[in-house]
Amino acid sequence: MSGIKVTVLSAQVDERDGTFEGRSGEQINYTTRKQKAKLEVGGFAYPFDVRLESGQRAYPVGEYQLDMASMVTVNRGALNLSKYTALVPIKA
Repeated sequence: MSGIKVTVLSAQVDERDGTFEGRSGEQINYTTRKQKAKLEVGGFAYPFDVRLESGQRAYPVGEYQLDMASMVTVNRGALNLSKYTALVPIKA
């Protein structure tokens, strides 16, 4: 298998809420949702947070591959990477 392997270590979702001041001085609310995982590439493993969208179900503990095709968009010739993680299960 080639590519970037992600192992979800916990089904628990860490959720944080907060506010920040926008450019026009308005208060903007935000929520971040993350799961603990490790990312493996090139023979090395790194701690990694899987970012989830609002309302998205947690990934079950297990091994996945990054779904780069659904995470990357092209806008005016530039590649943009989504802030949310998309994973595809690795079949045994």
